[in-house]
Amino acid sequence: MKTRKLTVSILLRSIICNCYFYMAVGFFIIFILAPLSLLKSPKPMRKAILIYCKSVLYVFEKIGKIKIEERGVENIPRDKAMIYCSKHMSNLDALILFRQSPNLTALAKAEIYKVPFLNMVLNKMGVLAIKRGAGEAQKQTPELAKFIFDNKLPMIIFAEGTRTLIGERRPIKSGAFYYQQEEDIDIIVVAHNSGFYWPRKSMIKWPGTIIVEYFPSMAKGLSKEDFMAEVERRLMDRSEELIL
Repeated sequence: MKTRKLTVSILLRSIICNCYFYMAVGFFIIFILAPLSLLKSPKPMRKAILIYCKSVLYVFEKIGKIKIEERGVENIPRDKAMIYCSKHMSNLDALILFRQSPNLTALAKAEIYKVPFLNMVLNKMGVLAIKRGAGEAQKQTPELAKFIFDNKLPMIIFAEGTRTLIGERRPIKSGAFYYQQEEDIDIIVVAHNSGFYWPRKSMIKWPGTIIVEYFPSMAKGLSKEDFMAEVERRLMDRSEELIL
């Protein structure tokens, strides 16, 4: 892994990026997204979310000196149901994917819908609420798979369930496999090295280039064991290679 030295410039740039990221998200949710969620169509709100995502990535590039290089964009299906099965190491991950697919949806714990204003945005986006507990999410899979298939939606699944530190390997959840089994949904594994530039539990934003790789859709008809082994190779092994 590359060695880096913290400088005053990097520290100041990091403070600016942090301030913009967290202050902007609060401002957008309360004063822009929540009011737009009252409109009949979700399109105006989604356009506002896209503006927010682009603005954050712009600030990180111009001030934080963090560029983003996306490879394999041609592998992303358009105008059909698909799932991003992604590594999750920083808060930029979802923003990068939303920029690629502005009609993106996701799964969220039902409890998060209790947060004022945010619940309005999630409902309008069609974010799918899942119940917590052993086996509960899998029970909902047929219904949720049919929803994204019928509506030709892209959805994001963070395969490890949470943000991870560099070098940390958590068990990969098998949700993507079951979604593929239920409907004709393309599974696009997304490997990247974002955690090297915005490490979890750190305020420092290290300058450099985040590389995001979109693999071709996972083959259909694989056994669960073969499917999960291939996801691990594409997701975990490749992400670690990008960090080295």
